[in-house]
Amino acid sequence: MLPPDSRRTALEMIRAPVGYRLDFAVLTTYTLDLEVLLALPLSALAHPDGGLEELLAEPLRLHQAIREAGDRVHAFVDATGIGVPHRARPLYSMLESSVHAVRAPNGGAFHPKVWVARFAATDDTGEAADVRLRVVVLSRNLTFDRSWDVALTSEEAPGSRRAAASRPLSDLLSALPGLAVDGVPADIAERVHELADQAARCAFPAPDGFDSSVAFHALGLSPRRRAWRPPSSGNRTLAMAPFVNRTGLDTVRGLSGGERTLVSRQDELDRLSEDALAEWDQVFVLADAAQGEPEDPEDRDDGASHGGAPDGGAGSDGGAPDGGADSEGGPGQVRPVATRTAGDRAAPDAADAPGARPSGLHAKMIAVEHGWNVTWYAGSANLTAAAFGGDNVEMMASVTGKKGRKSGATGQGIDRFLDGGSGKDGGFRKLCEPYRRTEPADEDPEHVTAARKRLETARDALVNADLRVTCASSDELWTLTVAGGADLPATDVEVVAWPVSIAEDQARPLEEPPRWRLPVPRLTAFIAFRLRVPVKGADDVRMTLRLPATGMPADRVHQILRSLLDSPAKFLAFLRALLGGLDAVFAWAQDGAGTRDPADWGIGTGGETLLDDLVRTASRDPDRLKPARRLIEDLRKTKEGRRIVPDDLFAVWTAVEEALARRPSPSGSARRPTNPVAVRAVPRRRLLAREPRP
Repeated sequence: MLPPDSRRTALEMIRAPVGYRLDFAVLTTYTLDLEVLLALPLSALAHPDGGLEELLAEPLRLHQAIREAGDRVHAFVDATGIGVPHRARPLYSMLESSVHAVRAPNGGAFHPKVWVARFAATDDTGEAADVRLRVVVLSRNLTFDRSWDVALTSEEAPGSRRAAASRPLSDLLSALPGLAVDGVPADIAERVHELADQAARCAFPAPDGFDSSVAFHALGLSPRRRAWRPPSSGNRTLAMAPFVNRTGLDTVRGLSGGERTLVSRQDELDRLSEDALAEWDQVFVLADAAQGEPEDPEDRDDGASHGGAPDGGAGSDGGAPDGGADSEGGPGQVRPVATRTAGDRAAPDAADAPGARPSGLHAKMIAVEHGWNVTWYAGSANLTAAAFGGDNVEMMASVTGKKGRKSGATGQGIDRFLDGGSGKDGGFRKLCEPYRRTEPADEDPEHVTAARKRLETARDALVNADLRVTCASSDELWTLTVAGGADLPATDVEVVAWPVSIAEDQARPLEEPPRWRLPVPRLTAFIAFRLRVPVKGADDVRMTLRLPATGMPADRVHQILRSLLDSPAKFLAFLRALLGGLDAVFAWAQDGAGTRDPADWGIGTGGETLLDDLVRTASRDPDRLKPARRLIEDLRKTKEGRRIVPDDLFAVWTAVEEALARRPSPSGSARRPTNPVAVRAVPRRRLLAREPRP
């Protein structure tokens, strides 16, 4: 169990084991914060001690991380699930090829939260010598919320035979390209299918204390809407989820004839009738002290903020709708316990944000004791008809082990989870308090409910509209236009749009069509939308769509880089950091973050030290020069870039490159050793004259 102020994040789960590198990863999520996806490549390649605020503090190191690993990480997200970023960043455009909007085949929500990463170890020739897969099944979306969540991770090398327990995981991966709204490039689809085949041949081991391998359960992929219920049955049940309704509770209640324990949210339980809860022996909610930051409806990444329907999954037995997409708070090692992860920070612009990040209970788990054993289920499914009935696409994972004795020191049973067995620290129960019914909030007036329905209908029309981004050059600036049309059925719904690379105050009405004159680094296919009706109590719907784009300049990535490295001082500082790899880049950014403007950063030493670093790196680890080589090649392509990388510095680089080319290759081919005289021939005085003082 991790407390609300824990610094641990789910980003750690994608980092490669020692001796391996990240080769390819597929992430699925209901909602997505683009800032989280920006941080993932850096988390995979570097090992910072700080949290996400440090990962996002400096765009330069993010850019380099995305350059090195961005094409290996692909996120599949519900079509309405990309949130509007809190900050405008040109770097978002570098994620366009990594984000794929998908739809659930049965009309519900695309709701699974599962990460599958392939790591490769290389031999002396650079060829992959060993491959391992890591799977992470979570209740956490790829967002910044501050909820209590659960995650189960496992790692294994693909074998020669298929594992029946892993087939549902493979089925989900295989289905992803076909669920994508705009399709997936053929090369990416091929890599996803290859990953699916490897996952099918992995018998993923369960965490310590469990006997079985991990079994996966994919829900909602069949067009026949097959209902799902956990296959285990026994004499005792624990169920936990933030969203519940009568149908979902009845499904789980039938798993055992003995004691039943339910943990959920106060407002969800208040919506249920007393009869719906009568057959649950213990009902708990999180205590106030365990809730973390308060949740503000305006800052939620659910229906009100990213475009999903408001809590369609929670209904009572008194005639309320019993279905729809489950509402989610936000975009949690490895035991069936609630784990606080992935987003332990406040919003970066918390002073201006309308409220705190979502908080409270978000873990989704079911435990069933049968005989001496217990089976735990963890993943994305709430206790609702939408989850169990086949409307939503969901992913659950299960593990089985000995339950142990109530006062024993071993075992994975319900008592051990709730009370901690013979341990001194207690268990999950200490974070809870018995549920006491309160009066539910008054039902919204009919006109507010109708207004929300109009917003939802307009949102769906917007997602299905023939919108596209076109770009055209005009002098130094470019014109970005959101072309096409959206047939919105309601006349009172106001829709405005803006590129996520600029501030919301530059939003334009959609009907114009909207146009902006932007520099190349601000061009993007990610367009944010805000839908609003003039009805008090009907919150705005906000979401981002990645639209098809034409006319984008071919050198857009280069210009983004140049906008981040706009002076020789910044370039020299970053170059020296690159020579140490991404860990050094992170340390470089941390040294300057929050202390002075990056434009004032010097390289800290004279040109001789930079030259020595280049020669030392070329001699000991020439592969470290690869990212620096790409950086210099990008910058030297333009006049402005040649100002940032002046001729004298480029001469130093060229001398080192030429010397490196004369070294013996790993295969033993004849090359002359490095000639230090050739390197020292560069006029250092002129180089020093261009460098800032420390």
